[in-house]
Amino acid sequence: MCFEELLVMHASPTLANLKPASLFSVNNAADGNECLRKLENRGLSFFRLSNSKSQRLLLVYRRDMLDQVLSTPGAEEILSYFEYPESLDERLEFLRKRFLSTPCPHEVGLFLGYPAEDVKGFIENNGHGALYSGLWKVYFNKENAEKTLQKWAKCRRKYLECFLSGTDITRLCVTA
Repeated sequence: MCFEELLVMHASPTLANLKPASLFSVNNAADGNECLRKLENRGLSFFRLSNSKSQRLLLVYRRDMLDQVLSTPGAEEILSYFEYPESLDERLEFLRKRFLSTPCPHEVGLFLGYPAEDVKGFIENNGHGALYSGLWKVYFNKENAEKTLQKWAKCRRKYLECFLSGTDITRLCVTA
């Protein structure tokens, strides 16, 4: 699977400006540099969270939207608990360090646009007792989570269909 197809498959809601960030793993042999440059001109940013000899973990994000989500009181409370700094760039660097010491830090859900109350519920309950489990474990407002998940899934299906039909990835990236 090529870099662009992986990006569409795993980050469609972020490309569509429905979600602040998406996370995906890509083979280091997959050269996506040209694609990344084209999409940066359309309002997307990319941050390498981890790297191994064969894989890299990329966070695809919309800077303003991500900063706004991380500035909500619920997100601020969780980030402060883990001693995250204030600025978005410093928070991304701190998250990268957390990935080095923890296989998947729970607060990454905040960066991915999951509700802060669900991230907090996951942390407090050690991942047990969720009302619903989809892309994230839902502890509050199951109906809202299901609607969000359906919207993201519909976006992914439509974007994949368009991409596989020949639509250029830059046309799939909504400018904010």
